[in-house]
Amino acid sequence: MQFFLSTDLVIGVNEALNLHEQIRLVGMRRPGVIYDANLSSSIYFQDVLKGLTGRCGECVLYCNDFSGEPTYAHLENVAEFFRRDMPDGIVAIGGGSTLDLGKGVALLLTNNVAALSLKGFPQEVNDPVPLVTVPSLLGSGAEISFNAVFIDEAEGRKLGINSRKNFPKKTLVDPQLSMTAPIESVIASAMDSLVHCVDSFGSQKHTPLSRIFSIEGFQRTFFALQQGQFDRAESRLDLAIGSICGTTALMNSGDGPTNGFAYYLGVRHKVPHGLAGAIFLKEVMRYNFMHGYDKYALLNPMRSSPSPRDATRELLEEMDDLYRQLEIPNLVPYGYGKGNVAELAKNASNALKGSFSGNPVEFTEESARHVIYNLT
Repeated sequence: MQFFLSTDLVIGVNEALNLHEQIRLVGMRRPGVIYDANLSSSIYFQDVLKGLTGRCGECVLYCNDFSGEPTYAHLENVAEFFRRDMPDGIVAIGGGSTLDLGKGVALLLTNNVAALSLKGFPQEVNDPVPLVTVPSLLGSGAEISFNAVFIDEAEGRKLGINSRKNFPKKTLVDPQLSMTAPIESVIASAMDSLVHCVDSFGSQKHTPLSRIFSIEGFQRTFFALQQGQFDRAESRLDLAIGSICGTTALMNSGDGPTNGFAYYLGVRHKVPHGLAGAIFLKEVMRYNFMHGYDKYALLNPMRSSPSPRDATRELLEEMDDLYRQLEIPNLVPYGYGKGNVAELAKNASNALKGSFSGNPVEFTEESARHVIYNLT
């Protein structure tokens, strides 16, 4: 059994105000800072940035106002921006797309090649400059993972640059930075955590250790979503820990159909990744349950029955309630109905064979049709 996590974690309320101290610990003296444009209006973020620039002096700042998930072309442009005034490390502050952008830039600053040449799982690349990630949304897990998602516009596909050298040296999680995020983004990101936890839990490649993280991440995130008290720092901390646990589990197990469906729908219809996964999650779980899979009982901390089947049924009923509470949509608002179920199932199954193979029960094109039909 193998297990890995290569990033130092600092988690706590107001920790971002000490960001300057954390980047010095990884050897940065002249950081390049990439931050989300939508953070600019946050007074707390302004204090964080002021503290960083005031104590580090020669910061190179880049405001990422790119709409949607980054493309390889955008990555090239940002890397070229920093090459003109070379920093000794990168600090990425924002949502998953900005954190992925930070990973790509850190790698390109020491590998002067076309970004597209690094797509997939590049080998024999130079070590990147040090990277520190500071998430402003809690759920994607990009702050601790080595995966960095980028879109190949020519192929219309999410690919990415996936090298273990992408691991951030340090991640600083401060729930205060997420307080001004739109509530729909908070919910979508938290649902992304649930997808990571469930897919990794059921993955054919799970391990006893990865399952510990899947269960802990699911229960913290699910409870925080049920409570709906997103204005409390304690709730945001649960979302942060849930995100870290879910992504750690996913890196050490592999994904399943839900994560695969999310990538497909996200690219085709520009649906936020977390929301796209949420649309499919419950129906994939229900499909597995109907085909004999009852181990989801372990995810249910409030089970009232020792029977795994009954406890799994209870969990699915609780998820039905949660979906109504959060108003998670089905596929109809995105143009899908009974008439194009077969087309979507065929396209998805052709594109997502790897994700389908990770499911705990056999998952085929016919399985995809069943799930999609129940969502239209």
